[in-house]
Amino acid sequence: MKFGYFDDERREYVIDRPDTPAPWANYLGSPEYGAIISNNAGGYSFAKSGANGRILRYVFNGFDQPGRYIYIRDNERADYWSASWQPVGKDLAVYKSECRHGTAYTKIAADYSEIHSEALYYVPLNKTYEVWNVSITNCSGDSRDLSVTGYAEFTNNSNYEQDQVNLQYSQFITRTVFKGNRICQLIHGNLDGLEEGKDVDDKIMTERFFGLAGADISSYCGDREKFLGRYHGYGNPEAVIRGELGGGISYNGNGCGALAARITLAPGETKNLAFVLGMKSDPEAERILKQYESAENVCSRELEQLISYWHEKLSRFKVNTPSPEFNTMINTWNAYNCFIR
Repeated sequence: MKFGYFDDERREYVIDRPDTPAPWANYLGSPEYGAIISNNAGGYSFAKSGANGRILRYVFNGFDQPGRYIYIRDNERADYWSASWQPVGKDLAVYKSECRHGTAYTKIAADYSEIHSEALYYVPLNKTYEVWNVSITNCSGDSRDLSVTGYAEFTNNSNYEQDQVNLQYSQFITRTVFKGNRICQLIHGNLDGLEEGKDVDDKIMTERFFGLAGADISSYCGDREKFLGRYHGYGNPEAVIRGELGGGISYNGNGCGALAARITLAPGETKNLAFVLGMKSDPEAERILKQYESAENVCSRELEQLISYWHEKLSRFKVNTPSPEFNTMINTWNAYNCFIR
């Protein structure tokens, strides 16, 4: 295998070459909130049903897009890249990437332009939202002025078939709003009274949120077309190229959550941020985001809980045969896939 290997001690599959022939995916979450993530951060999220509970868009094709994207921009050099190799796709001669698919978590590390990033994606144990924890380290000898942007593309219709063929599903009235440290998507949200929690014509509002904890938001965007720009795609979004997300919101269009934080790192300094996504009411979203203000400590503890839970579960059955490869599949991956799927 020229793209990766099994790390039996950590129960992880390590992909040390990101240009795999197809997306290699991992499962996150539980029956209440699930997610699929590839080695290049493509994938989708859903509440209860992968068919009828979609939160994040995903189109099943060879492009593995869209996904849980974290963009990093050097503001002095006007250069940008992503914390996963795709979607920007920098030359692998100068961009290094390693993905570790673990038991209900995925870690993607990258090195480019003397900046080291580590993005951890997971659903906390027994929770119904997901966390993208990213740490950025300045490995150069100079101070660096960076913008870190998280991007999540919301569905307008939770049914996956409609979502793939029609971005703007016109029977669903939607909009996005900005609330200080988060973008909220409201479905049926422009009907009078729904923002106050009232039902109108028996239509119950669906709410999703994408928020940032651990840093102040420097700019935001809630409109997919305004973020990407005309004739641009996920690899070269106009808002990231520009270095300022523009503050647009979506009204009966195609919504997204795009949040940027501008950070300055001294030589050797590390900054830790947490993007959080879920299908929650706005008061719930606010409470959840407050828990991640000390992102590094909280996320480390939640990762340890996930690992402890899954490794204990998998340790109850163990085989030892003359084939190390057979042992790896039976002792970890076959059982893990059966449980989490």
